[in-house]
Amino acid sequence: TTRQSAQFALQRARELETYLNHLRLHPLAGKSPVLKLFLTLPDHLGIAWPEVSSSIFTRLTEAGASTAVKVAEGTSAVISDLSTENQIMAGEDHAELLALTSAEGMRIGSVLQAVPKVESAIGIMADHGDRMGDVALEMQKLVNNVLCHEKQYSVPFEVLSSGLLRCGRRKTRLTVELGAAAQAFTLQHKLCKYERLAFADRRSALVRRRDAKKEADTKAQKLVMQQHTLQSMGKFSKLDTYGREAAMSDEIAVDAIREAEEIGQTLLGEVGRIAKHRRSDWSMSLRVMAANMREAHAESSAIWEECKNTFLHHHGIGVADHGHVDSDPNFASSSIPPSPHQNMDQHDGVVNNLHHNIIHNQ
Repeated sequence: TTRQSAQFALQRARELETYLNHLRLHPLAGKSPVLKLFLTLPDHLGIAWPEVSSSIFTRLTEAGASTAVKVAEGTSAVISDLSTENQIMAGEDHAELLALTSAEGMRIGSVLQAVPKVESAIGIMADHGDRMGDVALEMQKLVNNVLCHEKQYSVPFEVLSSGLLRCGRRKTRLTVELGAAAQAFTLQHKLCKYERLAFADRRSALVRRRDAKKEADTKAQKLVMQQHTLQSMGKFSKLDTYGREAAMSDEIAVDAIREAEEIGQTLLGEVGRIAKHRRSDWSMSLRVMAANMREAHAESSAIWEECKNTFLHHHGIGVADHGHVDSDPNFASSSIPPSPHQNMDQHDGVVNNLHHNIIHNQ
């Protein structure tokens, strides 16, 4: 690229060649069909691997397709994890938590779909700004090396190079501003993972509560059923054992119930707190992003308007109405041949004047 020297490129090429030779001689990796395809492919690598194609459109298409697949898989997993049926099967009996599970499942699925698209759009804008800067630098090299002695041809390229460079820098600055404003969305995207884990903890606590209650009920029934028989047989030690087991099961069940309740209350509080911050942060971030985009597009429009005026001024074309020539002495209006309609209009005007003079003389 324009940012690396030829010496650095040659050194990197030698290092890559050495690495590939060692990889080819490796007893396991050297037999890989993918490696053989990579080393023996006669055409460009982008034919086999679109993500490394030299065409930016091919890379963006591949990235978009892979992102869509990942987003679809993640969204399906979220919907299946946070479905109401799973919570009910786990033993959820809290109406507010059931409603929260359903709502958060839909919201998390939407976030997992939207935020990667926003980040991808910002990345595409950054890539566009970098490409505009590279094109501007290459065009300036053309002016300096080829058209340096032909001013009448170099000025338009200089104007276009300046516009591309300034617009590319402004777009790069816009991507930085949008990236900073999008941190609120990125944070919520990261929190989705931990929120899903929190709902999973709630389901695990519900399962433990259900199993503990079932075990406690079983021990209690066993004690009730064996109590009279053991008393009549005088087996008080075994009766005491059953009693201790039932009491221990009751304690485990009470602890499981308390744990599930604590997790449920914590989940309600934390989801509500995050939702409150999300509403304020997202609203502010959207306003900042909209203001930054409006300002950047206004500046870009002003840049290209200035380039257009400079170009028209250099060629002697009026800025107010550049549909005709008004200041170039080498471009005379008399050099343009009249059209057939103009000839017909002039002929009709001459005939009308002659007719008027004849009537006046009479």
